[in-house]
Amino acid sequence: MSDTKNESLTGQIVYFFLISHGLPLLVTAILLLLEKSFSISTPAFGTVIYLGMLSPTIAALFIVYYFYDQNKRKEYWKSVIDFRRIKWQWIIVIITFPILLRLLSAIFTPLFTNSGLDFDFSSNMTITYAIMLFFFGPVPEELGWRGVALPLLNKKWGFSAAVLFLGFMWAIWHLPLFFVEGTYQCQLGLGSTMFWNYMISILFHSVILGFIYFGTHKSILAVILFHYFGNLSGEMFDMNFEAEIISTILRGIIALTLLIYLSRNQ
Repeated sequence: MSDTKNESLTGQIVYFFLISHGLPLLVTAILLLLEKSFSISTPAFGTVIYLGMLSPTIAALFIVYYFYDQNKRKEYWKSVIDFRRIKWQWIIVIITFPILLRLLSAIFTPLFTNSGLDFDFSSNMTITYAIMLFFFGPVPEELGWRGVALPLLNKKWGFSAAVLFLGFMWAIWHLPLFFVEGTYQCQLGLGSTMFWNYMISILFHSVILGFIYFGTHKSILAVILFHYFGNLSGEMFDMNFEAEIISTILRGIIALTLLIYLSRNQ
């Protein structure tokens, strides 16, 4: 019986990542061939890429409705909308942590580099854009990454291996955006120092999100909100190159601290 369960668990993990990563990578490859270039500049193609990046939700829905029983499906959707799982302490963390992290990064940067304090409010931020950020990123990603993939990986390998592997796969999943002109990722430059900073930052972020997910009784809503406020603070406050590096270092220290803490208390 145990072997059957393990095979089912492994199968669900494989199916999830085949869909979540296979779909956007396949779409990107086709569009690059149509562009006959290593970058995608056609606006319509860029839209198709973004539709392909809904793949974590598509993968999640496949797992939820193919493998889950009725009670487990109900529990999944309840965790998406149930505010009661998020205690007020977690609400404070979810809202303030992303802003404080960026502020501390900006403050620490002049202490370790020759650059000055750089923490400016972005002129591009609007209410409409802030609302769009919620639905383009946090919702479609977290329904899959923490909603389905993390629980599966945690059952198979335990917390530390699960969050690190998921962080790696999450970083890889962003690769198609580096080929779409006009995206934040494309502006970083594939293979640049900021590219690696971005990818490593995602790995650390996965640890923190995993900690929040289990700390809020597996609340998908909690990680959606944390992901959102992280993206929102990143768009609201501009920082220089050095501050972004410091931010990743601070996030890494926090992630390592959480991993050590959990390894000693499990």
